[in-house]
Amino acid sequence: MTIAGERPPATSDLPLEPPPHEGAGPGIPQPVSPPATPASNSTPVRRFSVPVRRYWGQSLWAIAYKETLQIIRDRRTLGLMLVLPVIQLVLFGFAVGTTVAHIKTVVVDQSRDPESRELIAAMVNTTYFDIVTYLETPLEARQAIDSGRSKAAIIIAPNFAADLRGGRGAQVQVLIDGSDPNIAQTALFAAQSVGQARSARTAGRAPTTLDLRPTVLYNPSLDATRNFVPGLIGLILQLVTVILTSSTIVRERERGTFEQLIVTPVSRWELLLGKLTPYLVVSFWNTGVILVLGYLIFGVEVAGSITLLMLLSAVFLTGSLGLGLLISAVSSTSAQAIQASVFTTLPAFILSGFIFPTDSMPLLMRALGYLLPLTYFLRIIRGIAMKGIGFMQLLDAIVPLTLLSVGIFVLSLTRFRKTLE
Repeated sequence: MTIAGERPPATSDLPLEPPPHEGAGPGIPQPVSPPATPASNSTPVRRFSVPVRRYWGQSLWAIAYKETLQIIRDRRTLGLMLVLPVIQLVLFGFAVGTTVAHIKTVVVDQSRDPESRELIAAMVNTTYFDIVTYLETPLEARQAIDSGRSKAAIIIAPNFAADLRGGRGAQVQVLIDGSDPNIAQTALFAAQSVGQARSARTAGRAPTTLDLRPTVLYNPSLDATRNFVPGLIGLILQLVTVILTSSTIVRERERGTFEQLIVTPVSRWELLLGKLTPYLVVSFWNTGVILVLGYLIFGVEVAGSITLLMLLSAVFLTGSLGLGLLISAVSSTSAQAIQASVFTTLPAFILSGFIFPTDSMPLLMRALGYLLPLTYFLRIIRGIAMKGIGFMQLLDAIVPLTLLSVGIFVLSLTRFRKTLE
């Protein structure tokens, strides 16, 4: 409708409508254009975040729950956590002790009369001496102490009874193995106590009735350093060798380089011996360093053959390397390997006789100690370093050491597989 007096709108003044969408028909909605972008000087819209309500320690308990699940799924770590305290309690409760009793003793009774048998009974009644056998000559008694079959020897002179009755001072010699100061001090004290008691009992006959002469062999001053330093060689060799070797295969798996070793044409024996050779060389180097430093710092020198000592050290290292390799073969991570190494080192430290005498341990703990190669190696190294004895005197310790070391090494080889599983 046009109002009078106004000009009708021109075509150019009419609003332009967008052309219909191609193919759009009646009843079909047309596309809506996006809204215009607001000007740059417009006020931005503030967005408010709604805080999440959390109670105190929620994250802490979540992490603790996650760690608990990981421990439960790791059966080896869980077993080690639960079993290790029990084993420590049993070992420290039964095996650890400095009280020495029932010292293995041999007797050379050259008198063989009621007076000599009464003296032997008095020695046994102290509970410090256990008679293991009777020998004929003092030389056999000395050989028994050299080989470690006994720790003390009671030698009664042929004219013991006649001298005792005549008041001329009946002579009795007590030989004591000084390679273990704890045992030697106990045996020396017990022998002197028996001598004083017997002399006081017969003091009415003569002023010196019983002449009991204890003699400490190999270590007359009872210096504990002469016993401790040789024992350190065996303990350090096992500790270092087992810990280093236990991670050799596990480390290859964690780094992802074990697959490269699998596809190589080397055999299983070549792979294992090649990986163990550097550790064997390092162990021999450590042995030499400890011997040299022990002599320079503590004055402890090797009285026997160093060549024999190194050869028997190689036998002992075979078992230690095999033990570390066995741990590495059954472990999945380096942490498990280290834990297992410490787990095996603790019984060796307590039950081998390194610090605590095996003679003072219960029968079960002593039997477990006989299953450890370190027990026999300590006898060997102390026998060579302190007593200066040779191969034949050490044969009782060399045979079980060889059997145990070779058995452990062969077992580790059978457990190793050149596969990813």
